[in-house]
Amino acid sequence: MESNEAQAAIDALTLSSAQLEQTRDELASNIAEGLARDGQRIKALPSFMRRPTGGAHGEAVVLDAGGTNVRAAHVKLDGKAVNFITEPQADRTLMSEAQTIGEISREAFFERQAALIQKVCSDAEFNLGYCFSYPSTNTPDGDAALVNWTKGINIAEMIGVPLREQLVGAIAKQGQTAHKTPVLNDTITTLLAAAWMEPDCDQYIGLIAGTGMNAAGFYKTAQITKLSDVEGEGWSSDELMAVNLELGNFYPSCLSKYDDALDAEGVDDNPGKQRLEKAVAGKYIPEIFGRIVGREACLALPDAWAFDPEAGSRTHAGHVTQLRRYHGVMADVATVLIDRGADLTAAALAGVIKSQNMSTNKAHTIGILAEGTLFWQTEGYRERVESTLNKLIPSHVHVRILQNTSDVDANFIGAACVALV
Repeated sequence: MESNEAQAAIDALTLSSAQLEQTRDELASNIAEGLARDGQRIKALPSFMRRPTGGAHGEAVVLDAGGTNVRAAHVKLDGKAVNFITEPQADRTLMSEAQTIGEISREAFFERQAALIQKVCSDAEFNLGYCFSYPSTNTPDGDAALVNWTKGINIAEMIGVPLREQLVGAIAKQGQTAHKTPVLNDTITTLLAAAWMEPDCDQYIGLIAGTGMNAAGFYKTAQITKLSDVEGEGWSSDELMAVNLELGNFYPSCLSKYDDALDAEGVDDNPGKQRLEKAVAGKYIPEIFGRIVGREACLALPDAWAFDPEAGSRTHAGHVTQLRRYHGVMADVATVLIDRGADLTAAALAGVIKSQNMSTNKAHTIGILAEGTLFWQTEGYRERVESTLNKLIPSHVHVRILQNTSDVDANFIGAACVALV
């Protein structure tokens, strides 16, 4: 790669303070539109879940249907402590098989999840929390229906189907009864876990910054004007409700020609969608890098560094982040690409904070629980996000970055919180 080409890429990927402020403001406006009307770029999906108040204690079975694995565990919450009663069990092939059309039926999808639950809890009855990491619309009774598949999953006859009804039915067929069974997106479970872990914060954000990118936050029901009869469902107008923003679908105006090329010709067949996620998430960083420096240049690197940017799931952000320790233009491009991702993530968080409309007459502390290897395992990433974020938020807002250091995943903690309240 010629040095002038590298410099042109670096210039295109380096964002100014004005561009980050514009990203913050545009996103806050998009969130307001999503809270007001369905069908907007930011879906802002209400969960009908309240902020945990510390009353969650006891035992619960938790099920996490993620992008790679389906996992189940039996956990116990007691005050600020959380422990496994039964260590997690995983079905490591269900979601990969579900990427082939016709391979997994709707019935088999839920039956295999029910069988996994039976491995971690043989009790006849139990409380269950279900983390379902795909865009879904929730109902006031705690059920949810799939909006669309992502992450390459393709199981027929699932759109609009009540998820809890299907799962509870499959569990009943094996002679068990699941109580509660709220259905939650993974960003919602992360958000709820944040409030359970640090109850003294004024507001919270749940952030996913790993293979994918998303965020959730609490909003007063008065802000969620697309909900027509929320007071009739027992909510007051100033009560906080957890909202899955589906933030990755935001389209920042500062994206580059390399982002446009990835969107038009990339591995996912969804052009025009998930533009923020495609710019910052670990799944896409290697492909953007390859479009800048060339696939041949990536393959020609010494063995310790070489990778194929077009290898899909066999590549990850680590291939690019380690190149910051290489030399020459390859290292320079890798550095600016990772830094841009951190800056855009910070601007997105600033947009969420702005949209939460906190009063200016007192100081506010916001707890942000971040989940994802990109955020925590990329050297300097968390610090870059925090530094940029502090430049983009008002002086009366103080950010506290939270890390879940327990052995129990945030998804399990958040799902258990709701199952036990």
